[in-house]
Amino acid sequence: MTTDQERYRLALEPLRLPRFADRNAKRPYVVALEGANGAGKTTLGRLLSSKLVVPVCLGTDAAWFSDSFKTRMIRDAEWFASAMFFLSGCFEQMRVLRSHLNPLVIMDRSLWSTLAVHGAGSSDRLEALLAMLRPIAAQVQVPDLTLVLEADFETCQARIASKSGTARLLDDLTANAAFHAREKEFYRWLASQRSEVRFLESNQGGPEDIAERAAALIRERADVPA
Repeated sequence: MTTDQERYRLALEPLRLPRFADRNAKRPYVVALEGANGAGKTTLGRLLSSKLVVPVCLGTDAAWFSDSFKTRMIRDAEWFASAMFFLSGCFEQMRVLRSHLNPLVIMDRSLWSTLAVHGAGSSDRLEALLAMLRPIAAQVQVPDLTLVLEADFETCQARIASKSGTARLLDDLTANAAFHAREKEFYRWLASQRSEVRFLESNQGGPEDIAERAAALIRERADVPA
């Protein structure tokens, strides 16, 4: 019997990302941290910032993140309004980074997260978003390296349970095993089309070990002192 995850994988196969802009040499090398809620992105970003002595920022410009508006756009808005809102914030963040003086920046999520969340909701939604992006993709900057943290559903749930307030409320909206499995398939699909996507298993080893592995991957690609 075909599972929901297998059906979703088959639905993604014919979809193709548009061609995005070539790298803008005026901006820093951007490493995006991706993965499910609770996978450990924020912790990893903080450790990498300290280990590599580089700044860490959100994938969406901070002006988009008042608590009330963020809750509305994640929980209450129509899915396409939410997607456009967060994509616009991602585009703006990449523009802002052009004036950043540090040669390397760690980014907690990116435009891939918006595609992942809405794509995991429905492959039809992902197809619609790709069609929307296609006419403007040649002007859209994307991360230079994407590290996807992979953790099983139970691990992510345990980490979400330790949160409180708005962060816990919003993470709980997608806290089900089927969504988690489809989101994982999205990132596998993304990696099949973007060679700069790498995966990090975050179930094994502590945060420091994961950060060491992530730093090694970054040093392979970016001009960072050992």
